[in-house]
Amino acid sequence: MTDAERCVIEKAAAAARQPVNRFILARTLSGASVVRADWQQNVARLGTAVGLLEEIAAEVRKQAAPMDALRIALELRRVDAALMEPTLSSSAGAVSSEC
Repeated sequence: MTDAERCVIEKAAAAARQPVNRFILARTLSGASVVRADWQQNVARLGTAVGLLEEIAAEVRKQAAPMDALRIALELRRVDAALMEPTLSSSAGAVSSEC
């Protein structure tokens, strides 16, 4: 949480005349959420990372021995999947069972 986000939450809690922890709990249980101000920047960073992974994979396909290229490509796909899975889950509105 950024300092600016903390300030917004504290002000909203004060306006609701609730302690911050009770305000957050009430908002969470009601399904209301606080949207991070930097989500667009994070999505852009993920897009950049995916583009770089694709460039690396293309270069590997051109220059590496077939088995080495396959191993590297599989590892790059694992990285790509790890980067994208949380983004896709939250963009689809999925609720994680983990905290």
